[in-house]
Amino acid sequence: MCFGALRDHVPAGADDNRFELDMPEGSTAADVLERIGAPRRLAAVILQDGETIDLDLPLADGCELTLMPPFSGGSLRIKE
Repeated sequence: MCFGALRDHVPAGADDNRFELDMPEGSTAADVLERIGAPRRLAAVILQDGETIDLDLPLADGCELTLMPPFSGGSLRIKE
C-alpha cells in the first residue's frame, strides 16, 4: 500500500493504493521503491505486516508492505 505522494507511483491496474508485486527472494523495501520508480526520500515510514522496518531489511515472503511519506500537522495542547 502506498499513501500520500507515493500513490503517484502505484503501478497501473492497482486497486486504489493496493497492488501485488513478485519480487526476488531477499528483496528489500528499497528494491520495491526502485521497482515502482519512487524516490527513497518519499518513504519516511515503512511497515511490513504492520511493524516498522528499515528500508534495507529483507522482506518476508508474502508480506504486506505499507509505504508512507513524511507527514506533519496537528497541534499539541498541554493543560497546566
